[in-house]
Amino acid sequence: MLKQAFFKTIFFLFPFYLFSVAVLSQQKYWMEFDFGEIDSQNTQISQLQESLKKMHGDKIKFHYQSKWHPVVSISIEEDLIEKLESHQQVRSIWLQNQLQQLSLHSPTPIEYSYALEQMKAQYLTDSMGLSGNNIKIGVIDGGFMDANVEPSLKHLVEKDQIKFFQDYLLKGNKDPFYGKRISQDDHGTQVLRMIVGSDHGTSIKYGMAENAELYLARTDHGIRERRLEEDYWVAALELFYDMGIRLVNSSLGYTDSYDKRKENHSKKEVNGRSSMITKTAQVAAEKGMLIVSAAGNDGHNKWEILSLPSDAKDVLTVGAVRYDDWSKIYYSSIGPEKLNYVKPDVACFAANGTSFSAPVITGLAACIWEYDTTLTNLEVINIIQKSSHLAENPNNFIGYGVPDSKKILSLLYQEKQKSIAKSTTATQDYIEIEIPANTESLVLYHKKDHVNVIEQQSIKIKDGQTLVRIKKPEKAKYTSIVAQDQFNLEVEWK
Repeated sequence: MLKQAFFKTIFFLFPFYLFSVAVLSQQKYWMEFDFGEIDSQNTQISQLQESLKKMHGDKIKFHYQSKWHPVVSISIEEDLIEKLESHQQVRSIWLQNQLQQLSLHSPTPIEYSYALEQMKAQYLTDSMGLSGNNIKIGVIDGGFMDANVEPSLKHLVEKDQIKFFQDYLLKGNKDPFYGKRISQDDHGTQVLRMIVGSDHGTSIKYGMAENAELYLARTDHGIRERRLEEDYWVAALELFYDMGIRLVNSSLGYTDSYDKRKENHSKKEVNGRSSMITKTAQVAAEKGMLIVSAAGNDGHNKWEILSLPSDAKDVLTVGAVRYDDWSKIYYSSIGPEKLNYVKPDVACFAANGTSFSAPVITGLAACIWEYDTTLTNLEVINIIQKSSHLAENPNNFIGYGVPDSKKILSLLYQEKQKSIAKSTTATQDYIEIEIPANTESLVLYHKKDHVNVIEQQSIKIKDGQTLVRIKKPEKAKYTSIVAQDQFNLEVEWK
């Protein structure tokens, strides 16, 4: 069942690669400092550079200091690496690729879609070179029309990355790229773009798993909605399991929108155990498959809660957040209160529906599995949850929050994690809190208990403002006060 939010899809892009003048044919390194936020630490980094120059003289040469990260580009003699790494303010040093001779043509920087920028995807795709290589991804969707001519997906045909296609709607059809636009048969094409898309003509990267192998199943009609489509969904998932596929994206959801009212689901079924597709998804998870499922787009509708099968306990359910403050976007479905586990699991930006946030996370999961194939599906989910910005205080609006690829890398290295989450108790009907300088906005999740949100509130912060008064809403027992991944305070109202 294809249900999209009703506004135009847009992608905010931001350049990732940083280019600077370099010495020809010279190997260089990136050196990362342990200073926290770069905006407030530029002076300290500059002072440390001067100190290191005095200590090591010509053995160290500084090139480019990143404006966005606590990282500088350096040239050093190899025997100096160990000494620098032992410095208490140096977090890590890693080798850059061999530099090529300068060209007369200016290089085109790689630009990341906003969802990838939000998750700091570069730490896995660029720093680690992960791209879903040798990972099989099953995609159950509504059609992959014209995916072969979509600029960001042309490499799938050129490199023979589409390994299998099954059409459950049009018997005998062997062409995965067939379809009719009026029937939304390009929905799966848009989903593929967010898993593996990379437009080399414009140097725009949409998905993290560019080199994954794809197995496609068309199970859903974009206009006609029949309960029979759930049979196709179950059949496709079971077939993928038999084919040895461990990672599956499902940007489909089933609720009360069938053509025949008697086929509609009821909200009571969204309990993690009642519907056949939810049972199938849970069994698949117990067999080791990682099902990434869109939460649904009914957050602003009477249905409001998750679509099926995203209520299954051990699937990775993905909601959607806004660009500016990472609050739940209006259409993203929420987890029902009666579940005894948190749903959705995580969230990231998507302009036009959770159909397009789920595949972003599928690409992320593929990169994690490429790095360590010994991980179980539940371990991958756990890593993604732990990396997210609400990991300590998840809720039923956006789950554990927005994943952070830099933290994922640290978790894969089994490094000890630093937490910014704090808690406090308020004995009055308001609380005054001090926030970091340059905070642009706060998101407040007023909750009836530790998980279930009564109200979400966004507050714009004035320039120079560092003190904020928060009033207790009626019936709220807890309030999570969050500024993206920079500030996190859990307030218990007494």
